[in-house]
Formats: sequence, structure tokens, C-alpha cells
Amino acid sequence: MQAQEDIMDEVLKARPDLKAAIRFCVEVAPRERKEIASELGIDEGQFSRMLNNGANFPPEKLVQLMDVCGNEIPLRWLAMARGYGLYRLKNALETENERLRSALEEKEKEIMLLKESGR
Repeated sequence: MQAQEDIMDEVLKARPDLKAAIRFCVEVAPRERKEIASELGIDEGQFSRMLNNGANFPPEKLVQLMDVCGNEIPLRWLAMARGYGLYRLKNALETENERLRSALEEKEKEIMLLKESGR
């Protein structure tokens, strides 16, 4: 299994279509196919047909698939196929953490200046 960050864009671009990207998403997931199918509420045989070009994957399950598999390979593939790149948006906790780090750095600079001026 590879971490999503380890999968280079060129590897994803080599997938000919969305179904291949979905199949790759499942292949690199740290879970068994039957576990993934169960989590999605899809019969294991039907899931196998979906991955092997015998049936269509339901688009309303795509986000859940990425959550269950722990990667965004189909989303990344779609973005690249349309000429876009992706970056993850910061959540509220990450934004607050960044703000606090910046404030801490400013306070540390002030303390250093006060120490230097007191010499």
C-alpha cells in the first residue's frame, strides 16, 4: 500500500478513465475489497463487476468510497483530466493553529528585542 502523497500525478494521468481511477483507489487502499464493498453497502459480487467494467459505479457513492479507501484518487484524476490541480483547504483548527503560531513568533521576537535592549 502506498500513501496517497506517494502516488505521483503521472501515475494517475496514466489511468485511461474514471473507472480505472476508481479501481486504482481500491487497489491502493489498506483494506480488502469485501470490507470496502460492505462499508459502501454494495454486494461484493456487484462491487467486483463495478471494478471490472461489468457495471457502473454509482456516482453518489464516490465520496464515501474515497473516505473508506482513505485516498482521493478519483477526485485527483477528475481534476487532472479537466486540467486542474488540487490542494487541501485548511480546516478551522488548522487555521487557528497557524494564527497562534504566528502570534507566538511575534511575541518571541518582542521578547528577544526587549532582552537585547536591556543589555
